[in-house]
Amino acid sequence: MGWAATPPLRHTPHVSRPVSIEDVRRISYFDGLTDDEARRFAADLSARDYGPRETIVGEGEPSRGFHSLRSGKARIFRTGADGREQTFRLVEPGDTFGEVPVFDGQPTPASVETLDHSEVIFVPAPAFLLLLQRQPAVSTAVLRHFARRLRSFTELVEQISLQTVQSRLARYLSQLAREEGIPGPEGTVVPREITQQDLASLVGSVREVVSRTLRVMEEDGIVEVRRREIVIRDLPALQRLL
Repeated sequence: MGWAATPPLRHTPHVSRPVSIEDVRRISYFDGLTDDEARRFAADLSARDYGPRETIVGEGEPSRGFHSLRSGKARIFRTGADGREQTFRLVEPGDTFGEVPVFDGQPTPASVETLDHSEVIFVPAPAFLLLLQRQPAVSTAVLRHFARRLRSFTELVEQISLQTVQSRLARYLSQLAREEGIPGPEGTVVPREITQQDLASLVGSVREVVSRTLRVMEEDGIVEVRRREIVIRDLPALQRLL
């Protein structure tokens, strides 16, 4: 199917346009700040441009703060001793990553790489921690954010531990169809923005197994994998695989 993986790159990112009040408010737990508070906080932040498949942070690196994706798409993953990757989640504009080391002082627990051209906002730890001291409502919002994230990781562990690769793949494709699908005469069309290796990493498998599973789904008339999109031809049949 031609979904070859591309190794991540490291480079010196270019400075992007200044961080605005709107950028601050796109981070969910800062949306209650007043204009003056958001403006002062934005002055402490910076933004960088990254190309496709470039590493934003690496697993085990010291943490100086956390990040928010202004534009583009990225993934958070860990690499095992055998080189196998497990992707925890995909990062969309407005999403954040890397908050935990800000609180526990430990190294970054996972790597983050871009999937396409991205702008990334950096929030320095000192500015963030000072804001939490001054704004208890922001602290409460961060706790709610962490609680939601913990629930999602619990669901991920359950899926990897208890479900088959076919079920996990069907669940991911069903989610794509629900969130990004466009109905058409051939079925529900969803953009294919990740490689087959990325997909395998997301569902906790290896590329060869995912390739075979997709091939079976195609033979059964459930999906059709194209160069830049996936067509869900039979959504009820896909959902029966969950």
